[in-house]
Amino acid sequence: MTTLDRAGVPVPPGSPESWVADRLAIDLVVRARVPVGSTMLHSVELGLRRNPRRAQLLVSRLLGKHVPVPVEDVLGAAHLLGGLVRDACRGGTPIVVGFAETATGLGHAVASVSGADGGCAPYVHTTRRPAPAAARLVQFLEEHSHATDQTLALVPGGPVDDATLLADVPLVLVDDEISTGTTAMNAIRALHAVWPRSRYVLASLLDSRTARQQRQIEEFGAALGAEVTSVALLGGTVTTPMDVLPRAAALLDTLGSPPGARGTPVPVVRSALALPDGVPTHAAQGWDRRCEGELAAAVRELAGTLPVSRDGRTLVLGDEEFMYVPQQLAAALGGEVRTSTTTRSPAAAVDTEGYPLRTVLSFPATEDAGRAAFAYNVAPSDQLDPGNAPGFDDIVFVTDAPAAAHVEDGLLRLLAASARRSVHVVHVRPAEDAAR
Repeated sequence: MTTLDRAGVPVPPGSPESWVADRLAIDLVVRARVPVGSTMLHSVELGLRRNPRRAQLLVSRLLGKHVPVPVEDVLGAAHLLGGLVRDACRGGTPIVVGFAETATGLGHAVASVSGADGGCAPYVHTTRRPAPAAARLVQFLEEHSHATDQTLALVPGGPVDDATLLADVPLVLVDDEISTGTTAMNAIRALHAVWPRSRYVLASLLDSRTARQQRQIEEFGAALGAEVTSVALLGGTVTTPMDVLPRAAALLDTLGSPPGARGTPVPVVRSALALPDGVPTHAAQGWDRRCEGELAAAVRELAGTLPVSRDGRTLVLGDEEFMYVPQQLAAALGGEVRTSTTTRSPAAAVDTEGYPLRTVLSFPATEDAGRAAFAYNVAPSDQLDPGNAPGFDDIVFVTDAPAAAHVEDGLLRLLAASARRSVHVVHVRPAEDAAR
């Protein structure tokens, strides 16, 4: 695995040679597209998917999903990307769309600084949650994903609704990684059929498309009568051998069980966050500037009541698509506080030097007891060098899912056996639910 600076000069690696690259002969080359520090330049690591469609998982240290990282790094990267979006929108305020599940928080943070004045632009993200009965649905496929369906579900009268999207302003599509452009084209095709417009902007942390693939989506947009431009913090290439899928399957068969939750259970303390009137718990039905301001005040108040460390000893853990409120709570606690999120994506965890996913917790998903979900690098590593899984004194789990027995017996039990001092569960509710 190679990291290059903006001039194309190899940068000394900050970690050992990738465990995946060594075994599967995958070559990942990462270059900075804009001036970035070493944290961003070394932010991409190779993991191993449990997915027959694609062998490798590009694990980002800027996303707050698979690796617990300082929240200031996550929001700093998103705000830098938001600056590129503002430039691409040429003085206009766009509508921003994030992709579930990994980029819901990224898209939200990008939107928070994408307005023409540097403030919040209208934001909505796709979802895999059940849609409200009155919602207008637009669907497309993310073909390489573990869960392929993407749905935009707009509620009439919400912060972003049908009328909002009818305006011919730039539509910004935010994803953590653009690898081929297929998902973006699927999204543009579906959205353009309902809300045609003249400009689209693709925004990502990492764009690993070839020049031919970039031209392909520009030509695709032109055929629709629209301009498609792209902005990213990092560029790169991923080269895989022809037999990478069978090689990955064979490698997965050799792996043992990684470390999980093994400690003595610590106390679990529960609290609630009732959001102000009209502020949803997440942006699947839209988000605007008023929501942004009122959320900031609410999480600051909650942060002052939590008896946890205000540094890297604390992890604030979100719940799958529910990423942004946990990130804002982490930021209110302190920039060095770690943030991450559970996920429905299965990947290999290997507790060894040079591999990014060192430990895994597996449990029934909070939203669906019949589906598995995962939390990577939350339990501490067993190794002298723990890599991305150092363990945490305090874990704050933030969720908008209803309390349920399978959550108590599943995820919360595992978190209690992973933390060294305490687990705090914050149930987030919209004001109308909290009043019942």
